[in-house]
Amino acid sequence: MNSKKNDFISRKYETDTEYEYAGMINALNYLCQEAEKANLDLVCLHLNIAIAELKEYLPPKSRVG
Repeated sequence: MNSKKNDFISRKYETDTEYEYAGMINALNYLCQEAEKANLDLVCLHLNIAIAELKEYLPPKSRVG
């Protein structure tokens, strides 16, 4: 019983982490689009760097292209 509970908690944590990473990446993508519209090239550059770093540190199962 305890093993099943631990497995559930582990899977829940992984799912929640993937969801949080996806949310952060989506938010940064949106901000980058807005920065491009406002001709804020350096802001967009830094946002793209942050997005790349988040993608690099994603848990292995949830890597995005």
